[in-house]
Amino acid sequence: MAANGFIAVQAAVSALDFITGRSTVLEAEWQAKTASGDPQPRTTYLMLLTQFVTDEQTDMTTLVGIEAAGTGYARQPVPWAAASSDTRRTANSDLVQFGPFSDPVGLATPITGAALVTRMTSTAGQPSGLCLMAWNLGTPITTAQNQALQLAPGSLSMTLAVS
Repeated sequence: MAANGFIAVQAAVSALDFITGRSTVLEAEWQAKTASGDPQPRTTYLMLLTQFVTDEQTDMTTLVGIEAAGTGYARQPVPWAAASSDTRRTANSDLVQFGPFSDPVGLATPITGAALVTRMTSTAGQPSGLCLMAWNLGTPITTAQNQALQLAPGSLSMTLAVS
C-alpha cells in the first residue's frame, strides 16, 4: 500500500498539547475508552476509506460516511514499534490484515485510502473517536471474493517533523 499521509489537525493539536503538558482531547478520548471497557486504551485502529480525503474531511462524521463496508471488513488494531528518538519515526511492527472478504464482489467499492482512528467502531448516527492521521493511495485497490488486504510490517509509518 504505497501512500502519502498527513496528520489530522486534531492529532497535531493533541501532540503539541501533550508535549507542552496541556490536557488534551486525545487523552480524554483514551480515558473514555478505558471507562467504556475497551481492553487497550491506547490502541489505534486503521479504517479503510472509499474516497480521497483532505485535512478538512478528517472529522469522524465524514470518515464514517466513506468507510469501507462488506462481509469480513472491520477496523484493525495497528501494533506500533517504539518511536525512534533520532528520527521521530514509528512504523507498524506486525502484519495488519483486513478480511478475507466473503461477499461475491469482495469490498464493493475500491479502497482509496485509510485513516488511523482511536475507536474500533463508530456509527453514522453517532460517530465517536478521533482521526489521528489519514493516507490517500496513489492507486485504488479493488478486492475479490475471499481476498484479504495485508500491510506488511514497516509499511505504515509516521514521522513527526520538527523544524
